[in-house]
Amino acid sequence: MILELLEATGRLQELGALVYVVYTIVQELRWRPVETTIEWRLPGIIGLIGIVSLLNTGLLPPSGVDLALLAVAVVAAVGSGGAAGMLTRLRPLTETTRAKLEERRARRGRGARAGIPEQEGRTGWVGAALWIVTLSARYGIELLGEHLDARIAETTGLALLVVALYELGRSGAIAWRAGRRESQPAS
Repeated sequence: MILELLEATGRLQELGALVYVVYTIVQELRWRPVETTIEWRLPGIIGLIGIVSLLNTGLLPPSGVDLALLAVAVVAAVGSGGAAGMLTRLRPLTETTRAKLEERRARRGRGARAGIPEQEGRTGWVGAALWIVTLSARYGIELLGEHLDARIAETTGLALLVVALYELGRSGAIAWRAGRRESQPAS
């Protein structure tokens, strides 16, 4: 009974991960308003869950191999996310999107609190490819961790941390670019 429950839980985690990957790729392919304050929420939540999960594994303190693989995962995630953010195409917010945002905020009663963003962005297929590269690096590190007996590299906590760091790198680069663009005088 317990083994069946654990197996079902594992399948649900795999399904959840697959749904998130598909959702993220779809988000990379469509134009979205650049709302820099909101962009930090998801990676913050996922990162916090990942850190708590890592702390609860009982695998601390990490070995030198664990730390090396963790460093590679961090560099790959932040680098890919930063590259995706730098490659994101930005354009002024379309009138259709602006109207939808205003309607949505009025319906939720948030019109006065939150400003409407001035830009929207899309990373496209390059962003989707970078996301897949990040996931491939994470699974490569997991496989290497299995062979080198680096147990932290195999944890769900590290997987969540990699996702959060990718999103943080991407959000940071987009926020930086959007801020620079808004501060430039119109020509």
